[in-house]
Amino acid sequence: FEAASKEGMEAIDIAGLPTEAELMKPGAKDGQVRIFNVQGKAMVYRWSQGDMKWVCVGQAMGSGRGKPKPKKTELDGKMYDHVTKVFITEQHSVMLGWNEDDDPQDVVDSFAALYSLTEDLKYQVFEFVKPKTNPNAIAARKEREKREKLAAAMRHVPNWEKFGFQLFADTSKLGPMRKRLQKTLDAKADATATEKKGFALMMSNLENTSQYHSSKFTADERSFIVSALQWKGKDLLPVLDALRVLMQHADAVKTLSEDSKVRELLLAHLNDPAATKHQLMLSLRVLANLVARRPRADKERKHGEAPQDVVQFITSAVAGSTRCVDTKADLPVRTAATVFLSNVICWIGMNKVKADALTKSIVDICIPALLAGGGKSNMIYYLLVATASAARLKPEIKAYIAPKVTGVPAAVKGALTQSVVEALADFRKVFGV
Repeated sequence: FEAASKEGMEAIDIAGLPTEAELMKPGAKDGQVRIFNVQGKAMVYRWSQGDMKWVCVGQAMGSGRGKPKPKKTELDGKMYDHVTKVFITEQHSVMLGWNEDDDPQDVVDSFAALYSLTEDLKYQVFEFVKPKTNPNAIAARKEREKREKLAAAMRHVPNWEKFGFQLFADTSKLGPMRKRLQKTLDAKADATATEKKGFALMMSNLENTSQYHSSKFTADERSFIVSALQWKGKDLLPVLDALRVLMQHADAVKTLSEDSKVRELLLAHLNDPAATKHQLMLSLRVLANLVARRPRADKERKHGEAPQDVVQFITSAVAGSTRCVDTKADLPVRTAATVFLSNVICWIGMNKVKADALTKSIVDICIPALLAGGGKSNMIYYLLVATASAARLKPEIKAYIAPKVTGVPAAVKGALTQSVVEALADFRKVFGV
């Protein structure tokens, strides 16, 4: 054997870069640029706040300083860590290439079949190749290929990789919203000047949709929202709808999602025994948008450690949504609830949040709803995706879910849309049902 590999210098210290897994965590701000170790390459990514994902810019070029590392050698149009000459006979030799993460037995078996090697020569080649492979790299590659194969075979699962958060983003009815809020505010004798000013500023903010990413949300606007969230009956509905839209405003969602009074009032409206179907639907739409757009804490992004008050608030909201997924609930309410639950699973998966109890509580809501059958196709879609995506979080979560879902495929029937058919196929692949 004659080795043909060469040595060079790596442009960037790859080992010191954040791994590919960090791409599942959101960036700190729109346009943030970071370099990640993606399959051994220093790749530059830019965070897109609009798409809630990292967008690949290209490969980073370093200063030439770094650790010595063998360069790959080209053979027959492919690059290999090692290339060697193998003498089939005394007069006839051929080149063999392999990488450190190649299974040596697979390398030798393919080579032997191609050139009809004798068993003795096959053994010699194996003994030469094996020490130049890395067992850890081989295991990591096989696991990666297994995940990639499963992910490629699926169209909708897991949701944090396939499509991200779903928003209730309609802003086409801001005119009627303004009129209804203005009418209620004018009728209130105790309305303060601060509240009136806050209302005017809030509507100006809402109507200037192109500036949601940069305009400021003031203390007066916050004061109006907190006051208006205490309105009753039909007067409350446009307030909730305004809050739904505000969850798409960068500064407003930062302020309001962290406000303990806003959280308290939202949960009260969700759990109100006398709540109308419109109140429940709008409360859930607000919560779905809040989960999708609220800024992530530093430890949440880096280590999956969401603030306990956030986890507790979302856990309480999930508990309050239980009755809204029930078959007796209004269909638009059920749909809003399932989008909210799917967004929570997306948040957990995207940030690797440590919240097993919360995840289990969500699937314990989704599974009975799936087994009951019925409902709109988009509702069924989010139930399937949320449950199957939850199973992709951890093997322990999948083991918890699997025994409970054997009857789901039979229960999901009727005139199904293409997206539900595909989601059901993903569901079957995840659970083997």
